[in-house]
Amino acid sequence: MSFSVVDSFTVLYLLSLLLMVIITNIKPHIGQETAEIETIHHTREIDLQEELMVGVVTNQFIVFIIGGLGNLLTLVAIPYVRKVYGAEFSLLKLNSVVLILHLSFADLLYCVLGFPHFIQIYFSRTGPEDDRLCYALGMLRNLVAYVDFNTIAMISCCVARQNLCRQCAGASLTHDDHDKIFGGKRVYLVCLAIWVVSFLTILPEVMGYSGVFAWTGSPYGCDTVCPSEGCSNIGPFISIINNIIFMILFYAVIVIKMCMKRHQSSEFTSMLKSISLTLSILIAAYLAFLIPVVSSSWRLWPVKTSFLSYKAKAIIASIYWWMYGINFFIYLFSSSRIRETYRTFIKDMWKKIFKRSNVRFLLTFNPIPFGLLNLRNHKNHKSQIFKERNCKAAKFKCNHYCKMKLLVLL
Repeated sequence: MSFSVVDSFTVLYLLSLLLMVIITNIKPHIGQETAEIETIHHTREIDLQEELMVGVVTNQFIVFIIGGLGNLLTLVAIPYVRKVYGAEFSLLKLNSVVLILHLSFADLLYCVLGFPHFIQIYFSRTGPEDDRLCYALGMLRNLVAYVDFNTIAMISCCVARQNLCRQCAGASLTHDDHDKIFGGKRVYLVCLAIWVVSFLTILPEVMGYSGVFAWTGSPYGCDTVCPSEGCSNIGPFISIINNIIFMILFYAVIVIKMCMKRHQSSEFTSMLKSISLTLSILIAAYLAFLIPVVSSSWRLWPVKTSFLSYKAKAIIASIYWWMYGINFFIYLFSSSRIRETYRTFIKDMWKKIFKRSNVRFLLTFNPIPFGLLNLRNHKNHKSQIFKERNCKAAKFKCNHYCKMKLLVLL
């Protein structure tokens, strides 16, 4: 069977990930000595002006609240509505939604691991006293960041494959049944592979070959510390560039296909175009937040970022951090189905909480104990049954008496 354009892009993207991982972990052992890495003490303060520090902390706090609550709502609302209202929200059954949930999970982890640390260091101006804690914070945050980058690229690949599928033309819920990569339970293997590739991307720093995770005295706090000659691990840089290139390719394919489908007016096609538009905006937003980070590191290898002041790094980081909170707004304002998903979940939860609070209120403020109340209701019920029986008996006697009297008269 011949490959389509999107199939070719998919194969090239997967091969590029494999090649990137191999080069990343082989290069530190070929033809170069292990450079000496000098770390700084955790008592070294961040050199930032007070006005800039207040702005950075305020920005971090806003992103932390929005990203934390927004991604948490996405993680609980979509699975709930997908299970309870599956027939009404059939679009949520697509495996691209599983990748959306995986992206929200990664964003939530980054918010939990990163922003409390970022906010704390701007108040204390120094790093954690425990070097192992600093190492763990830097390593886990970088791991989650690359999981995030790889997930958004996989989402663009998945949506492009669905829109350009030759078998169903993306206009059927059965697309996932015949997708060779993202179909069925394979989408969960894709999520697992994303974590493996992301870990292998930062493995040279984890092992201490090309850098270490320690206190940097920069706006990123505990992060990668490289030798004075520069960071020799090409994996993270190539990973970002690779994802950007293929996101643009898949994004272009999706947009072209959406333009071709603009005259189709079926209900499912309209919903599919809506979710495709949402994911296209999401991809474009991630590109906008990633490009400043890449441009700040665009130098001949090995990368050196010492030419940037802490002020420039703080501004670039403040823009980049919005990548972990913007997806909630994109889902909310660009997708009517996801917006309705949030509304349905909140409405159901509100009903359950309100109903439970009413029961608690009755149990708390009713002057008659609940057990006696049930007993009294039971007695009243028996009394009502007894009255109804007496009434029926009285009617029977009355009818019988009238009949006998009539016979006597005759």
